[in-house]
Amino acid sequence: MRTLLRLAAPLAVGAMLRAFYNLVDAFWLGKVSRTALAAPGVCMPAFFFAIAVGMGFGSAGTAVVAQYTGAGRHREARRAAGQTLLLLCALALAFAGPMLILAPQLLALTRVPAEATAEATAYLRIAILGLPCMAFAIGYGGILRALGDTITVVIITAVTNVVNLALDPILIFGLWGMPRLEVRGAALVTLISQVVSAAACLWCLRRGRAGLQIGLADLKPDWSMLRRILGVGLPLAVSSGTNSVGFATFQVLINKLGTAVIGAVTIGFRLIWFFNMPAHAMAMAAAPVVGQALGAGKVKLARRAVWLSVAVVALAMLPPTVLLMTGGKVVARAFIDEADVIAEAGRFFLVVPASSYFFGVLMVLMAAFYGSGYTRPAMVVSIMRLWVFRLPAAYALGFVLGWGSIGVYLGMVIGNVLCALISLWLFFAGGWESAVVPAGPPEAGTGV
Repeated sequence: MRTLLRLAAPLAVGAMLRAFYNLVDAFWLGKVSRTALAAPGVCMPAFFFAIAVGMGFGSAGTAVVAQYTGAGRHREARRAAGQTLLLLCALALAFAGPMLILAPQLLALTRVPAEATAEATAYLRIAILGLPCMAFAIGYGGILRALGDTITVVIITAVTNVVNLALDPILIFGLWGMPRLEVRGAALVTLISQVVSAAACLWCLRRGRAGLQIGLADLKPDWSMLRRILGVGLPLAVSSGTNSVGFATFQVLINKLGTAVIGAVTIGFRLIWFFNMPAHAMAMAAAPVVGQALGAGKVKLARRAVWLSVAVVALAMLPPTVLLMTGGKVVARAFIDEADVIAEAGRFFLVVPASSYFFGVLMVLMAAFYGSGYTRPAMVVSIMRLWVFRLPAAYALGFVLGWGSIGVYLGMVIGNVLCALISLWLFFAGGWESAVVPAGPPEAGTGV
């Protein structure tokens, strides 16, 4: 428990800082207009596809680095870390170009309302330029987690939050002689923050943070190591990419309900992400513990790490879940003063936080599969959550039965609850308790 909390506490702080970053954007853009508030929200499906695929392979890198470290094979851990960074940056560059060119078409696919299209296109085209920097930061953060360092990324995230807090109102509203850029200002601040984050990660990497010493040789393509990372990461990338398409489809359902619902959902999701960060942090902390334990042949320790994480999440998420369900509408008034958006936010918070509670439990159970590298069950559950349960239920309840936004929100609850139960069954069924890295003798020394 001490190890999990030591790892998870900085992760929770960092994740809440990232969620706070999004809340700051929503707060200032809500003062501009409902279409400005909606712009980042309707862009998220396009962003999430590239980020999700990268995070799938990044999680694979975390598992491989953790298992090599647990086995005491530090030279191979360094090589796996270098190949993870190389892979993620290459993928980001491959995604950024087409997304920059095809931004209007991507937004048209998700049926963005006409009144929000121009601002959303501007936001997407500016913010997407920072995708390679984001990929580098994600990869570096995952490697540090595998080595047990969860503090460095928190410090970097805090710095980017300061940048965001300082620059957002200046560039959005044109303070102190700067031009009033509104949505473009928020996107530009996001780009600047991503560059600052990547620069800080590079500086830490060169300084050998957490004992990680990556040389140029570790960054040259090593096809054997890349195949191992791709083999572990492909199911996660497929599930994440499929999820992103599912989220885009879900966003289509939201977009069809009008800008009031879009605004309420944008506020609602960002608040839920903020309060759900302890669950994500515990899942992220449990994965490297599972990986290192399995690398060292300690199956009981890996299993205990998951159960302790589940217990902490179940207790920690209960108070904020109740708070949002009972008082979320009041909180929404701080972001926007349009009555129809606030009323819709009240309906959102009445239903969705219960879904997020079960999703938090699901996230921690998946840590067993992420940390072990046994990623195919995670892929199956992830695909089922959206495509088998959430989207069909949301469409049937919201549009076929005519329940509108409430029906769409209930579809989320159905998907998350059922898949949490399936994840529990898969965990008990086993099959994840063995390491994916080949057996080998530990190396002398402890440095990575």
